[in-house]
Amino acid sequence: MIQRSIFYTAWLIVIYFALYLASIALSYFNFDLQYGFLKAKQHMLSNQLWVVFFFVHLFFGALATLSGWPLFFSKLIAFRSKTHQRLGQLYVYSILFFTGPTGLYLAFFAEGGLGATVGFLAMCFCWMLPTYRALYHVLKQNFQKHYEWMIRSYAMTLSGVTLRLFMPFGSKIDMLTEQAVFVMSSWVFVFNILLAELIIIFNKPRTAALLKQLE
Repeated sequence: MIQRSIFYTAWLIVIYFALYLASIALSYFNFDLQYGFLKAKQHMLSNQLWVVFFFVHLFFGALATLSGWPLFFSKLIAFRSKTHQRLGQLYVYSILFFTGPTGLYLAFFAEGGLGATVGFLAMCFCWMLPTYRALYHVLKQNFQKHYEWMIRSYAMTLSGVTLRLFMPFGSKIDMLTEQAVFVMSSWVFVFNILLAELIIIFNKPRTAALLKQLE
């Protein structure tokens, strides 16, 4: 009972932050070029490709965030259902064809210089690779590996939450310059990677029980 309560409490927190992250992304579709993060990127607004990629990144990032979490609940959407398959395709294609590639481009214009650019490039690769591996394994009918790689993928999807939680915290540390905060924020996704591995390790009994539904 305690384990079940912890499980559902953790997922409620995840869903809350997923909705929070998606709401931030979608709020930019008021198309006010003086809004939020865009205030600091006024020098980029003449670059039409950057602007287009920015909005594509936000829109499909929000789709991935919202479509990802229901895939983990077999009681909500049966694993073998067409709904699960279609929602999974939306999630995977949003990352592999839209949000990931645009993120790679946007990384070259990141605040914080080369350190931040490398961090955001690494973040995108560490997001796209697990997503591709999840797709690969489900096509091979290896559902255990698919489930584990989906945990890694969705942990990276929520790295935007980790970044936004770190930024105000890092800015209050006197010894850190503004550039150092930007660079460190681009690497906080490492926390998500470690968290995903811990979830996979400690969630193996539940994973085994879920996968029996696919036998």
